[in-house]
Amino acid sequence: MVNSTQHASSTSSNPSDLDMTLAYHLDLVISIVILTFALFTVPRAIARFANPSERFRGFLLRYVPLRHRSRINLNTDSVYLNSDPEKPVLDIDESSEGCNTTFKELPTLPMRTLRNDANGLPLGGQKPVHMPMLSSLVHPVTSILSRSVHEGYTVGQVLLLAGYTALVLYCGFYKSNPFSDPLRAGWIITSQIPFLYIFATKNNVIGALLGVGYEKLNYLHRLVGRLVVVGANVHALGFIYKWSLAGQLSKELAQPYIRWGLVGLVCVDLLGIGSTQFVRSKSYNLFIITHALGLFVFLFAVCYHRPGCVPYVTAACVFYGLDHLIRIAKTRITTATLRPIPELGLTRVEIPTLNSGWRAGQHVRLRVLSTGMGFLGLTEVHPFTIANVERTEEGMVLMCKKAGRWTTKMYELSATAKYGEQGREVGRGVRVMVEGPYGGVGNTVMSSYSGALFVVGGSGITFALSAIQELVRSQDNSSITTIDIVWSIPDVASLTPVIPLFTSLIEQSTFVRLRVSVFYTRASKGSFQGMYLPPGMTLVPGRPKTAKFLDDVVTSTQSGGGATGVFVGVCGPPALARDVAGVVRTFDVYRKRMVGGIELHAEVFGW
Repeated sequence: MVNSTQHASSTSSNPSDLDMTLAYHLDLVISIVILTFALFTVPRAIARFANPSERFRGFLLRYVPLRHRSRINLNTDSVYLNSDPEKPVLDIDESSEGCNTTFKELPTLPMRTLRNDANGLPLGGQKPVHMPMLSSLVHPVTSILSRSVHEGYTVGQVLLLAGYTALVLYCGFYKSNPFSDPLRAGWIITSQIPFLYIFATKNNVIGALLGVGYEKLNYLHRLVGRLVVVGANVHALGFIYKWSLAGQLSKELAQPYIRWGLVGLVCVDLLGIGSTQFVRSKSYNLFIITHALGLFVFLFAVCYHRPGCVPYVTAACVFYGLDHLIRIAKTRITTATLRPIPELGLTRVEIPTLNSGWRAGQHVRLRVLSTGMGFLGLTEVHPFTIANVERTEEGMVLMCKKAGRWTTKMYELSATAKYGEQGREVGRGVRVMVEGPYGGVGNTVMSSYSGALFVVGGSGITFALSAIQELVRSQDNSSITTIDIVWSIPDVASLTPVIPLFTSLIEQSTFVRLRVSVFYTRASKGSFQGMYLPPGMTLVPGRPKTAKFLDDVVTSTQSGGGATGVFVGVCGPPALARDVAGVVRTFDVYRKRMVGGIELHAEVFGW
């Protein structure tokens, strides 16, 4: 009788030991996989930080004294305006009759002094170290993995999601039945709590190891979240089913640790419902509130429900707390100037007290501290790509498109601009909270490529503007020989404010061939009146043929002797990103190898 009792007690304890062991080994395997991927990114990380100019950029926003004082054109007809009212006006289209659009002269970007050889010819500086992506070296495999299959997910991402899910399910069902052993599901989802919180952080430890921004790993956060929601409900319903059959439901629900478990279940279900696309699109504030409260209460509930969960919760708290400490260090409260750009339907935000610390393609999270935004508007934070190069007099520039209630209020606030003594618009000054920088191109050094192609749509031009300004400014010690911009806009009027900037960039491209191709789908009467396009810039109706432009860039790069690859950057709606990805994937493999590979970086609207 004693032996049978001991046997029964051992069998009841062994499953719990097995559950904890499986949970531990599940986390161990996932960590090993992450470190394996991280090892492949080490050469590119070393190559990036081997370039002195890249070592201290992209981490903290700051102000640095400028060696070159460059005037920025504050003409209200232009994206780039000039604060000096005494500066003479340059009418680019002097020969046009009836011209009512005057573009003001833009200053040059701060350039490094070029060295000369014995014959007086300029010598380029030290070229940046280039390390190609693994994807550019293994063409057949990456061609398959980069194919888009569903809602923007690539084959590689789908395989990764399927592998992650299969691993979790294997641990959940190994020698276990969720109806007879619901405890297993509880331990498995507990093991995923650290990863759930890590993938949710802005200063993502895993992203830092892999050299990608937090937004690129958000799909893994969504997957882990869904697995936790399903696992928590399986765990709870399994025990409720067992207790109901045994007639002990009321007795068990009266126990404090069971009630804490139900609190955790409610939090998880609210998080799951609040994370649906329907809720996010209809009420983003509701999504934020449920996440902020649910994630906090959930951790306490789990600890009181099962003390054995404390180590996993502690790990999640450490990573989440570290993220918030870094976010505090990255946050700046300062004054910004808001200006409306009606032609583009956006608000230009200038922050002169922040002029350094970011890389091309990075974004910041902006909060406007003004009662004009409304009570809810004060609580909202939105991401915007930085639209200019660092270390200019105007400081950081953001282009915020009217795309919702919050951005519309900011546009209306900017429309109440103030005017100076001479009647010139000086903008609307407001206090802002800026957090960042985040995202960007990771360990990629764009100046190390031989050619670059930027395909952007609408307000996605901000991504290309910052990148091209940086490439033009550093052209004397860059490997870039060819740059093409392909910009799709709905109306020709959107082009007018940006022409002065494009003109200036083309004129400054001494050692780089820069071409700008703009495509439009409609044009109102009088849209072209007084418009002047500089050499190297074209305006064409219809939609661009990306394959032709990529072919031209590769051909020009090869003819110029470039062999360190072509960088392709795309920023716009998902359809545009898929189209460009398809063109890069199907491009001739032999020509890819000859030019040193073609590497794609995509920034998709809506992340």
